[in-house]
Amino acid sequence: MDIESFGSCLRRAREKRQLTLKEVAGATKIPRATLEWLEASNIDELPADVFVRGFIRSYARMVGTDAAEPLHGFECALNARRDAERARSATPVAPAAAVPASAPPIPSGPIEDDGAMPRRGGLGLAVFVIILLLIATITLSLLLRHPPPSGEGLSDATSRSNTIEIARSRASTESFDRAAL
Repeated sequence: MDIESFGSCLRRAREKRQLTLKEVAGATKIPRATLEWLEASNIDELPADVFVRGFIRSYARMVGTDAAEPLHGFECALNARRDAERARSATPVAPAAAVPASAPPIPSGPIEDDGAMPRRGGLGLAVFVIILLLIATITLSLLLRHPPPSGEGLSDATSRSNTIEIARSRASTESFDRAAL
């Protein structure tokens, strides 16, 4: 089986059952463009390999063919692509041609930031400040919504002195009432 046959195998099975790509796309929920790329064996346009394997299985099940043959073809195509990428990366790079004297010098050393790209350091600070303000607002609104009942929060000494004053005023009032009788 050649590299291009995994897609043509699926196309032949679809045409044998006289199905359109639209019908297959509707039944399998695979986007029509992806089905076209599958039939064209265009592995560079297809999504991640794990998805493509699932698409091939669904497509083969829909058109009534065995998924083993197109899956094997897909694996062969992937291996061929990987081998080509390895060969490309293993190829030595030719030395650069001599730079003419009129070319501007290439700066060496660290690249200075010209400010063209915005810095993201302030984003974290802004989020922190917003969260802090939200917490303060919620706390303040909860405190103002339920004010403490009167007398709560007073110390024991204050309440004792108030009790003593009330008792004295009653005692003086009672003594005044007895004197009046």
